[in-house]
Amino acid sequence: MPRYSASFDTSSVEERIADLRRKVDELMQEQVNPALSRVGSRAQSLAHQVSHTTRREADHAMDLVRERPVVTIAVAVGVGILIARLLRR
Repeated sequence: MPRYSASFDTSSVEERIADLRRKVDELMQEQVNPALSRVGSRAQSLAHQVSHTTRREADHAMDLVRERPVVTIAVAVGVGILIARLLRR
């Protein structure tokens, strides 16, 4: 029975793997990192806008409370009574 010697050249496989790694690194540098940076910048901008809007609306609500304290108290009492009735059921 003849014996076959399987000789496998691993250097070409290693070269291909190294080439693929270089291509992945280039893709990360050229495409992925800039995209992540843009997304991060946009998220930061949106967070700033939400914070600004929230502060503005809170200030507006406080102004209304200062202008109409009796109405504010009446609404608070009404909401409290409504919640109390709903919780009793």
